[in-house]
This record gives sequence, structure tokens and C-alpha cells, in this order.
Amino acid sequence: MLRHGPLKIRGNRMNTEKKPRRRKSTRLSQDQRVSDILAAANDLIDTKGYENVTMVEIAERSHIVEGTVYRYFKNKDELMLRVAEDWLRLKLADLLDVSALNGTYNKLRYLIWHSLKVIVSKPAVTRYIMLEVRPRESYKTTELFSINRAYTNQLRKLFADAISSGEMKRGVPERLLRDMVFGTIEHSTWRYLRGEGDLDVDELADEIAMVVFHGMSDRQPVTNPLEASLARIEAVAERLEKAVPAG
Repeated sequence: MLRHGPLKIRGNRMNTEKKPRRRKSTRLSQDQRVSDILAAANDLIDTKGYENVTMVEIAERSHIVEGTVYRYFKNKDELMLRVAEDWLRLKLADLLDVSALNGTYNKLRYLIWHSLKVIVSKPAVTRYIMLEVRPRESYKTTELFSINRAYTNQLRKLFADAISSGEMKRGVPERLLRDMVFGTIEHSTWRYLRGEGDLDVDELADEIAMVVFHGMSDRQPVTNPLEASLARIEAVAERLEKAVPAG
């Protein structure tokens, strides 16, 4: 006869206690952390100017300690250079394909207008590039130089095509024409960059384009009313967007 008794289970007893759940890590990825730092730097530069911004303020705006900022940028200048590179790269991508515009004058005016809009979009960063970066011997080795060269070469190509087609006079290198335009832009905007008065982008773009075009061509500029007003339409749309309160 089998004897009945309590059933014995060999092995470890089953642990019925619930294990505490692991807390999800709140650590941000490196890309997100850098993005937050750059966003904070941009905000502060726009409101205070690059000269008056400190790494402590950037850290506070990013909700991190100052030492974390230095993990990604060895100093303020390296951070400023990254801000300038990202900004100019974005503006280069925003540039329209001028081949869609009719006539050299319209293309010339648009490129001048866009360059002026770039300057007024971030005067503090523009001032940093002019005063701090370009005078350096190492400037030509920077990513900023490559981006700027790609941007300014749009105008150089326009002059080369106009000279080749006979629309503009031969004898003046397109490189010199490009430098004349951007030199005029910089000289004409310097008071604005110092905080002395406003800048009428449309009027200045008209003036520079007319002087350069008439100086290089005996022809009257052929303008398409729709294309010539492209920059003005974009400017009006931008003002309207700012005027409409966010819903």
C-alpha cells in the first residue's frame, strides 16, 4: 500500500516576489545633447550677441552643468564656429536655383537679396564670422570656409555665364566681380551690424544689382515682373506670418 503524504518538490523554491522594474534611462543621446546645446547657444547669441554669452549661461539654458558643455566643445570659440557652420549651411540649402529665373539681372538681384537676408537673419553670427574667424590664418581650412565658398560661387558662376554669352563685357574676371558685390554688401551692412539703424534689404538689393549690371552691360536689364518681385513677395509673406498670432 502506498503511503500518502505531502508532495515534496525538489529544487529551488519558486520566487513569487515581484522584482522591481528597472527605471528607464533619461540620459540623452550625444546628438540630442549637442542639439540642445546649439539651440541654447543660438538663443543667447541672438539676444545678447556672441561677445556677451558665456558657457555657464549656455549650460543653464540647456539644463546641464557647465562641464557637460565642455565634453562636446572644448571652448566657446569651437561652439561658436559650429553655430556659424550650421547656420550658413542651412542658408545655402535655402538658396533657390537661379536657373529658374529669367535674365541675368533678375538672377543677380536675387543672389544679392538672399545674401542680405542671410546677414539680417543673424547679425551677431555674421559679425563673429567677419571679426573673429575670417582674419585667422587657419580660416581656409575650416568647414565654414568651404560652405561660404560654395555659397559665393553661385554668383561667380552667374558672372562667368553672362560674360561667356556676351551679355556682360569681357576683360573683368568673374572672381573680381564676385568680390566687388560681396565687398559692397559688407560695407553697406556694417552700420547695421554694429546696431546703428535698420537695413532696407529690398532697396539695397536693387541699388547694388543696378550698379553692377549697368557697369558691366550696355543693355537695359530685362525684368520679368513676377520674377523681379519674388524676393518682395517672400518678404511680405514673412512679415504676415510674424504678424498673425499663433493659434
